[in-house]
Amino acid sequence: MVELTNNTQSVQTAYVLMRRTLDLLPDGVLILGHDRKVLYFNEAFERLWRIPRDVAACGDLAMLDHVASQLDDPTSFLALVEELDASSEFSEDELTFKDGRVFNRRSAALEDGGGYSRIWIFSDVTEAWSARVDVLTGLLNRRAYANELPEFMASTEHGHTKSFALIDVDQFKSYNDSYGHAAGDAVLERIGEILRHACDSNTASPYRIGGEEFAVTCVSDDDQAAISLHQEILQHVRQEVVRHDGNHPHGIVTVSVGLGLFSGPADARAVFTSVDRALYRAKSLGRNTIALEPMGKLSRNNSDQTTEIPRTLPNPIQNSIVLTGTS
Repeated sequence: MVELTNNTQSVQTAYVLMRRTLDLLPDGVLILGHDRKVLYFNEAFERLWRIPRDVAACGDLAMLDHVASQLDDPTSFLALVEELDASSEFSEDELTFKDGRVFNRRSAALEDGGGYSRIWIFSDVTEAWSARVDVLTGLLNRRAYANELPEFMASTEHGHTKSFALIDVDQFKSYNDSYGHAAGDAVLERIGEILRHACDSNTASPYRIGGEEFAVTCVSDDDQAAISLHQEILQHVRQEVVRHDGNHPHGIVTVSVGLGLFSGPADARAVFTSVDRALYRAKSLGRNTIALEPMGKLSRNNSDQTTEIPRTLPNPIQNSIVLTGTS
C-alpha cells in the first residue's frame, strides 16, 4: 500500500513538473484529446496566436476559427487539421500570416487508449525567415536557394516531372542606363509578383539569385505542365508592356528562360550547367524565349559524372526545342 502511494505521488509530481515545463516554453503548445477537445495550452500559445481570453473560454472551435482567420491560406491549414485527426502521423510545415509573420508548426500523435490525442507546437520563425527573403521582390533569396536546392535535386518524386529554370531579364543593364535604377527596381519587383503568382503552389518555388536573375524549382504532373508554367511566366511579363527601347526588336521588357526537365534524383551541378547553357541559347536566339533542355533521368553517384537519358516529349515538343514568346 505504501509502495502504491509512493508511485501515485511520483506520477503526480512528474505531471506537475511537466506542466510547469510546458508553461515556461517560449513555443506555443496545444494538446487536443482524441475527441478534438482542448486538454491544455500554454501562455505562449495564447500570446503567439493573439487569442483573447473570451475566445479561449469558448473552446476548441472558437480558437480554431480565430487562428485560421489570421493566415494567408486558412483552407490548407484547416485541411491538415482534418487530415491528421485520428492519425498517428507526424507533421511539420510553415504557416504564413496576413501580417507577415511566419510560424513553424509541428504536430505529433499521442496514443491515449481511446485513440490518438495530438500535440501541436508553434514557433515564431519570422526573424529567421526574413533572412531568407529578398527585400525588393519578396521572393526567396540566394541563401534560401543554396539551402533548398540540394534537397530538391535529391528528391525522387516518382511519376512526376521535375523542372529547374533560370530566368533572366533581357537587356536589363540597358534598361537601367536608359530609365534609371528606380525604374529597374520597379521592373524586378513586378517580375517577383508574377513569379509568386505563377508559382502559387506547394510544388513550385521561385528565387531571386542575382541582380536580374531568377530561378524556379518545380514538381509537375508531366512535361507539358512544367512547360506551360514557364510559358505563363514569359507571357505575363510581356503583358505588362513596360517600354524598353534598348530591347530590340521587342521594344518592351521581356525575359529569357533556360528550362531543364528531368526525373528522379539529379546532380545539381550538371543540371545547373545544362540549364545555364539553355539560357544563353535563348538569349542568342533573340531573347523573349524559352530554351528547353530535356535531360531525362540524371542519376547521382559519387563521381562528377551524370548519366543522361533522352526523354520523349509530347508533340509538338521535341528535344532542345525553343519556345518563343508571343509578339
